[in-house]
Amino acid sequence: MERELDAAGQLGVIDGAPNLNKPAGVGERVLGVVSAAVLLSGLAVTSANSTSAALGVLVLIAAVALMMGWYWFHLSATRRRPHTTAENASIVFATVMLGAPGSKILWDSPAPLAGSLAAAALPTAGLLFYLVLRWRR
Repeated sequence: MERELDAAGQLGVIDGAPNLNKPAGVGERVLGVVSAAVLLSGLAVTSANSTSAALGVLVLIAAVALMMGWYWFHLSATRRRPHTTAENASIVFATVMLGAPGSKILWDSPAPLAGSLAAAALPTAGLLFYLVLRWRR
């Protein structure tokens, strides 16, 4: 049988609850920026040069693994708040936008470097937006 707590008891229960707003550390933020730089440069260089289909598939799998790695890291990190709808949408956007450089990579039709950078910037911007949303609190 539960007993009702008075106001002081209720405040004690609230004070004992875990804090879900653990901020991201400096190392996590630096690693996120480095991940975005690697994603941008890897996709741009691969889509600007003629590569085999097998190498292109490996680059795209690595890009998806990078994005999903960040998602799963934030999902399983202790004392972190749940994902919001905007964060989920941004990581889905980033993953879908891999099609922009992926079409050049898989069909072995190299694009000029400026076009490759523009295509690679779409998924990179989605990943950075996701990371900034996760780090904003």
